[in-house]
Amino acid sequence: MRALLLVLLLVPCLSLAQAVSQVSVDKSDSGQITNVYIKGSGFGAKSVPIFYDQAGTAYEKGIPNSYFNSFLPDRMITQQDTMGNASSPWSNSYGSLYIRNDPAIVRGPATGKYYNGLGVKVNLQNPRVHPRAGTPQESKKVYISWWFRQQNETRNYFQFELSNIDVEFNPKEGDEFTVDAGEHWSGVTTIYGRVIAYYPATKILHANYYGQYNTNRLTGNRLTLNTSNKSATLAVNTRGPGSNKYIRVWESDGTDGTFRSSWTNTEVYQADFRSVQRSNVLPREWNHMEYFADQSKKYIKTKVNGVVDAEGYYTLASDIAGHSPTIGLIGQDITQTEMHQEIWMDDIYVDGSFKRVVLGNAPKYADVTHEEVQFFTSWTDTEIKFSPYYGSLDRKLPAYIYIFSEDDVPNSEGIAFESPPKMD
Repeated sequence: MRALLLVLLLVPCLSLAQAVSQVSVDKSDSGQITNVYIKGSGFGAKSVPIFYDQAGTAYEKGIPNSYFNSFLPDRMITQQDTMGNASSPWSNSYGSLYIRNDPAIVRGPATGKYYNGLGVKVNLQNPRVHPRAGTPQESKKVYISWWFRQQNETRNYFQFELSNIDVEFNPKEGDEFTVDAGEHWSGVTTIYGRVIAYYPATKILHANYYGQYNTNRLTGNRLTLNTSNKSATLAVNTRGPGSNKYIRVWESDGTDGTFRSSWTNTEVYQADFRSVQRSNVLPREWNHMEYFADQSKKYIKTKVNGVVDAEGYYTLASDIAGHSPTIGLIGQDITQTEMHQEIWMDDIYVDGSFKRVVLGNAPKYADVTHEEVQFFTSWTDTEIKFSPYYGSLDRKLPAYIYIFSEDDVPNSEGIAFESPPKMD
């Protein structure tokens, strides 16, 4: 039933060409909001999102695909389940991948199932509804949003063989330590870290060393565990971090002249664009990842948790007629196979437009620190309709609507549509 009507008196949205005049909602008999209607002008008509995978049900151009819904938590997704199987929303999968819903891991009470990958090479490849092999209607843009969690940081992950080991030196995963790194021009003499794994038989320690991206200040120095005060010397570095791809965005087969972009733990690249950076993807926390590409402008951008991570332009030809940039793979693809790693993914959203609706946690977009992309069911020049999806937003606080333009610009003032919020 239609239970609430908010008249916003032509509040400007994004630009003078776009304005919101009214927000109304449908509510269930229990008072839950089931649909939100944003009325106004200048929104510009667009199709529903190309692909939206909630790990169980995937929406392919708005049509639900429940192929994975019957998979139990111990049922691994195999290549036989995906490759050559027209029922699967993905054309391929790699590694030990499962669909699970452990309450200790889920992003929030509204999110439910998620993908869980064990190991360093585990990913989903090529959504069937928008494949690399060619698309019925070519799109020059792609916007990809997903939530990602990794057990271990990959940028400062090193393996060392230890020497001069104290008796009862027996580190466990999660133990913290310090390394006496000696005098340095920066004034930092102590390096901190976290144990990932230790193998007494080989004296090999896997660990993260915060802020360190090479072994210059580690090798030969003494490591001391915080809990036991036991020590060992970092004698020989046996393995470095390597490259970790979060996503490949390709069209066609990735050969010369096609669009072939990757976002790794150390850089974002496409053709002759290289942005050497260290994405702030926090371990053991859910991170909102966003990838933008515009072939017409030869433009690339990435965001982590709403903050621009890399941005720039390429110049080389990277466009094949009849093909659209899409997910080549998403998840984790690491060159250093001896790493210990586990990943989780949720709410994988793909569209051929930067236009989108999100719910944010603050009344001004400049103050938003958490946003959830919404799966809209219709979008015309005068009305946008969606069913609110709160994800892991704090439901004790109000949520605000933001509408992004084709240039990735939202309304600066959020649109309130419920106050106080109704708990699910």
